[in-house]
Amino acid sequence: MKYYGKMPIHGPLKMEDFELPKTIIIDQPYVDRYPLDEALEKGTLFPNLYRPYKPHKKEYKK
Repeated sequence: MKYYGKMPIHGPLKMEDFELPKTIIIDQPYVDRYPLDEALEKGTLFPNLYRPYKPHKKEYKK
């Protein structure tokens, strides 16, 4: 028997078989704003929503 995650697949997959994704909304108090040129660089007008991507270093073992 094949599985999709923990769900066994008995035939074609149907949308009713899947759970819809959940959203997470960060509280956004309107207290400060970036200048427009800086906001365009950072991708947000609000400093409390700015979370830059920090890539992780991967160590490869040979």
